[in-house]
Amino acid sequence: MQLRPASPPGWLPPWAAAVLVWNLLAVLGALASYGDARHAVVPAAFAATLLRFVVVHLPLSAVSLVLAVGFHRAGFRRQQLSQLLLAYGAVLLVFLPLLSIWHSAINNLFSGRPLAALPVLLRQQTVLSWWFDALVLTLAFGAHLAYGAWRHGQAQVLAWQLARQGNLALRLRLLQGQLEPYFLSSALAGIGQLNREGLREQATRALARLSGLLRYALRASRSDWQSVADEIEFLRDYVDLQRLCRGAGLAVQWQLGDADWADYRCPPLLLFPMLERALATQPQRLAVRIVTEPVDGGQRVLAEVSYAGGTHSAGNDALSALAERLSMLYGDAATLVSQTDGDTFHIRLSYPVSLHDD
Repeated sequence: MQLRPASPPGWLPPWAAAVLVWNLLAVLGALASYGDARHAVVPAAFAATLLRFVVVHLPLSAVSLVLAVGFHRAGFRRQQLSQLLLAYGAVLLVFLPLLSIWHSAINNLFSGRPLAALPVLLRQQTVLSWWFDALVLTLAFGAHLAYGAWRHGQAQVLAWQLARQGNLALRLRLLQGQLEPYFLSSALAGIGQLNREGLREQATRALARLSGLLRYALRASRSDWQSVADEIEFLRDYVDLQRLCRGAGLAVQWQLGDADWADYRCPPLLLFPMLERALATQPQRLAVRIVTEPVDGGQRVLAEVSYAGGTHSAGNDALSALAERLSMLYGDAATLVSQTDGDTFHIRLSYPVSLHDD
């Protein structure tokens, strides 16, 4: 059966997010600088101002790329504080001088001054500029650390959800596969009784009917959905098989709603355990009701099996498996209840309506 798939969280790769942030900061900085420059004697063109800010931020994009790759390879398995401090120190040691040299060179270039040697470019930066570059690198390092840790946590949550859904799907398949032995053992026991009584013609017809039921059960077990109409036909055929095996004496009343059941979806063999539970008690009267009922925000399919005159001694293994299956498929949206009204026993199942066009 299909369970609702876990959707991966919507994220950008760290390097892409960093490039967007740095470019956004460059645009905002260019707008602010251009706004201030409009009051100058010779206002600067916005294109030139934007170009300068974009070029100034290029090393920061390179720093972000290095941090993104580094944190991705680190994997956030069990990062120690000493390792993080060492990585932070390496970032400052390598990129802080490079940022200072780059900024001095860009300032000289856009101011019309000639480029100088590296030591001179380093000395051109003020203490405040060094402090500001160190602060920017610290913020970049912290942002990548936090974003990478969040992505790792989201990936672990997604992996857990996928594993849980895989386990639930496997369990659901196992529960669905357990349905076949229920009716198979009962049908074979009835056919065996016909043979022992010498009713060979009835036994032959019962075997042919059982063959058709098994083909449907095999086909249904390989699919996620069947139409409610197909499930109703399966229930009718199974009741006919039981009549062949048990002879006359079982009165069955069918009450089906006016819905076009061919358009309604049903998990394969979902309704069968209720019928099998009722027939296992050897009832004298049996009523099957399948209708739709309105609920807040939609509709539900209501299936009810009522029977009287039985022994009420059959086990509840099939119903327990059905309840577990409903819980995995629909959670609290589906219900399965049993109750007694005098000498009549009722089993009611309801689940949210789903159509083939959904």
